[in-house]
Amino acid sequence: MKKKSNFLKVFDKILPEGKITARLIVYFSLALLFIISVAYFYFFGNGNFFYQENNSLFIFSSDYFQKFTIKPGGLLIYAGNFLTQGYFNSFYGSLIASILLILHGIVFLKINNRLFAERSILLFLILLPSCSLLLLQTRHDLFMQNSLGFLLVELWFLISIVSVKILFRFIFLSLFPLFYYLVGSYAVIYLGMYILFSLIYEKGILRYYFPAFLLGIAFLTFIVFKEVLFLQPVNHLLGYPLFFNEISRLNTYLCLYGGFILLFPLFVKTAGIINVNKKFKNVIPYATFMTLFPVTVFFLFKVYDPVFANLMQLEKLVYKQDWDAVIKQYERFPLTNVIGQYYYNLALSEKGQLCDRMFFGQQNYGPMSLVLPRDGEQAYRAVYFYYAIGLISEAHHLAYELMVQHGYRPENIKLLVKTELINGNYKIAERYINVLKKTLHYKSWAEKYEKMLFNPDLIYADPELGEKIRLLPKADFFIVTDDFRNIEMLLQANPENGIAFEYKIARMLLEKDLMAVGSEIKNLKGLGYSHIPRHIEEAIVSLVNITKEFPELGGLSISYDTDQRFLRYFSDLKSFKGNRKLIEKGINKADKNTFWYYLQFGLIKSEFFKSSPVDDNIY
Repeated sequence: MKKKSNFLKVFDKILPEGKITARLIVYFSLALLFIISVAYFYFFGNGNFFYQENNSLFIFSSDYFQKFTIKPGGLLIYAGNFLTQGYFNSFYGSLIASILLILHGIVFLKINNRLFAERSILLFLILLPSCSLLLLQTRHDLFMQNSLGFLLVELWFLISIVSVKILFRFIFLSLFPLFYYLVGSYAVIYLGMYILFSLIYEKGILRYYFPAFLLGIAFLTFIVFKEVLFLQPVNHLLGYPLFFNEISRLNTYLCLYGGFILLFPLFVKTAGIINVNKKFKNVIPYATFMTLFPVTVFFLFKVYDPVFANLMQLEKLVYKQDWDAVIKQYERFPLTNVIGQYYYNLALSEKGQLCDRMFFGQQNYGPMSLVLPRDGEQAYRAVYFYYAIGLISEAHHLAYELMVQHGYRPENIKLLVKTELINGNYKIAERYINVLKKTLHYKSWAEKYEKMLFNPDLIYADPELGEKIRLLPKADFFIVTDDFRNIEMLLQANPENGIAFEYKIARMLLEKDLMAVGSEIKNLKGLGYSHIPRHIEEAIVSLVNITKEFPELGGLSISYDTDQRFLRYFSDLKSFKGNRKLIEKGINKADKNTFWYYLQFGLIKSEFFKSSPVDDNIY
């Protein structure tokens, strides 16, 4: 008899034959995977929860339920929306996502046991789909119904093979129409999975009877659903809610995962016939464990997107209207994308600090960071600009369009409530409030605004709604596609709108239009300013040093502190002798947080400013 190698002796000590089975290793692995999943989603991936929870609004009402009963797969979406409510809280969201993940592993384990898989390869067959699904769940566009749909396919297949009685099999296969109605196009995966199972595992003529019977039931189901019950086109019946007919990266991943499930009986059969040397049977589970888990953790951090996570955190603060926290978050973790900068400028405008603080954060997009496009995927974010400056009717119009296009979403309905209250449309506001009262997380919010219905005094006294009423235009005008032109018309209709005025000046600053800024200073005192905002002062100092003339300041003056800060900035800049790389790396934060730094090193769009970015002579 040959002696065992030292390598195998080590594994004999760790995994003595007969004491620890591959199945126990599977349970331990699933428990560890659960812990990894909860930790990842709670600490890193909770931005996905916020995104998904805000893309659906589950309403406890019969009308809402009925909308999901009119076509196959609708109830799967309904169930997914119901569970997505747990995403409101990061901890509960992590638990729900992780429990769903582990249920997949348990069902796969039960299927393996039923099909008598080779135990030494069992761990790989269980962990691979579970680890793959964990990586898929890191995508913000993988919704609850996707994971739920795959789980129901696996579970339905398990039930359909649990009994060896022929009568039970035929009765259960007869229930395919019900399953198809529940999960929609996910049933196609089950159809292929069961047919493959029958051809591989069944014996005699039954291996053909079962597939033929199931295919017949499926065909009749399709005809009845299409022509009698639901009258849906073919692409809807076969492509909802899992879209086989769409080409996208996510859809490719979903189809690959669905293909793995469909071929799972074949993988199990292959594993069962592979002859594994007895010496390595105890080694394979450990080798699988030590390979799959490190690889999974590696890819978890590889696919983690800190920019998206930061943006979702910023957006969460915007929805809470915690403007101070938005400003603090952005200045601590600046974003180089236009959405983050848009939110930063929005928060500053709501706090009345836009022209005092906007260059304390990065401004890489010029005026584009003040206003987002109102069409496409940014529309639901762009609506907050109109609400902020007092174009309430336009904010309502855009919010209503978004509701028609995408259905009920929490923030959208909340904005419709506010705009209807501001415009005095109490009956319509009441209808939206009643929608939110039938939800789990927004009922208390709705009850707060319900008290304002038909009570204008409460609306005027509200710090937010009362302020927006004071910003409303006092005369009607037509909204145009150029939002900076809309700001001009809004100021003509309400010259006391300070937020619109600061947006106007902010655009000039971001375009480096010093002459235009100088021409507006005389209006500050009439708007209630007792001093010139910081960045406007910095622009005036730059203008004076170029033209050698002071613009009309309307009774205000440049502060002594700004003069001193300019002298320090100029001195610091000269110490680097015009070397741009040294300036960008070595200049102190106080100098970077100025319009002067942006004027020299930011995007140059003004026709007036033609000097080199590091030309000291501009002063």
